[in-house]
Amino acid sequence: MTSRPAPPALTAVFAAALLLTAACGGNTASTVGQAAAGGGAQGTRPVQIRMALAPDPVWAWLEDSGTVAAWESTHLIQIEASNPFDPFSAFAGGHVDVVVINALEVPQFAEQSGLDPVIVGQFTADRSFLAVKRTSRAETLDDLVEATITVDSSLGRALLWHLIADSIHDLEFRVGSPDFDVMVVEPASVAGLLMSGDVDACICLPDLGASYLADGLLRPLYGGRSAAEIYAEEVIGDPAARPIADAFVADRQWLDQNRDAVEALLGLWQVGLENWATGNEQLVTDYPHLFSVQTDEEIDWLRNHVKEHDWVLPSVYLTQENLTIQDGVFARMSSTGLVPDDASAPQLDLSYSAEP
Repeated sequence: MTSRPAPPALTAVFAAALLLTAACGGNTASTVGQAAAGGGAQGTRPVQIRMALAPDPVWAWLEDSGTVAAWESTHLIQIEASNPFDPFSAFAGGHVDVVVINALEVPQFAEQSGLDPVIVGQFTADRSFLAVKRTSRAETLDDLVEATITVDSSLGRALLWHLIADSIHDLEFRVGSPDFDVMVVEPASVAGLLMSGDVDACICLPDLGASYLADGLLRPLYGGRSAAEIYAEEVIGDPAARPIADAFVADRQWLDQNRDAVEALLGLWQVGLENWATGNEQLVTDYPHLFSVQTDEEIDWLRNHVKEHDWVLPSVYLTQENLTIQDGVFARMSSTGLVPDDASAPQLDLSYSAEP
C-alpha cells in the first residue's frame, strides 16, 4: 500500500464513530451488529462487502483516520475495497458486490452483464469541463464544430456532453459524430494532446489538467462550469438539479440479501462526505497524489477550484428529486439514440434515508 501523509484530523475518529450510529439507521445493528453490541461473540463472522472504486480521497481519509476500522468493529462488517482497472468486468463477473461507477453507464451494465443493477447511493456530480488553449477564441461547442476533441471514454462523461450538445446546440457529441471528431484517449493524455497541438479541445478533469490550468495554458469554456453545472442550469433550468455521476451500484439479488449492510455502508460514506464538506481543501493538501497535483501552485489552484465548483455531493442518500432528474436524463439519452429503444431506465432505491 502506498504510504500517505497522516491526515490532520485523526481526532475525528471518535466523533466519526459516534456519527456512524446515527447515520446508519436503527435497523442495521439489529441484523449485522448483534455480536458487536455484546463486545463480539465468539464464532461470529463479519459480513463482507466487496467494493470497487477508483482511488479516492474520501475513502482514503475514512481509512487513514481510523473511521473504517472503528465502523467495522462496531457493525461487524468487513469492507474489502479494490481499485480494478475494469470495474464493469469486476462487477459483471461477480468479483465485487458494490461498485462505484458513473450513473449514466448503468443501462449498459444492465444490457451487457445480465445483472439487475440498482443505484443505492450517490457520490459526485460530473466535474469535467470543455477546455481549449488560452489562445483559442472558442467559447462554446458551437465554435468547435469539426474540431478534434479528446475525452477519456465514450461512456460516462461523454454521454452527458452529448446531451449538452444536443439540447443546447443541436449538435452530436459522440464517436463518429458528423459535428466533431471525438477522440477517446487515456485519461492522462486528454489535456496533454491539446497542449501539444494534436487536438483542438478536450473534455478535461480539473485534477488531471491542474498543471496547465494553474499556469493559465488551458482555458475552460462555458465560464469554467462543469458538465453537471451546465446541464443543471441550461438544460433543466435549476442550478441545484445536477445529475449524479459516481454512484453506488449493487445487483438486485445481492442487495435484497444484504440491505442492512448496505444501509450501514451508506452511513459510513456519509461521514466521509461530511468531512469533505468541511475539509476538502485540507484533503487536497494531504492527498495530492490522488488528485494528480504536485506543486504548491497546482495544489492551490485545485483548492480554489473546489471552492467554486465542488463536485462531491453533500448527501449519499437518494431522493425523489434524484429519481426525477435521472429519469429525465435517461429519457434524453433514449431520444438521442444513446441507449437501445428497449432499454430500461436505471433503478434508484429510495428506501435508504439519513433519518435514524
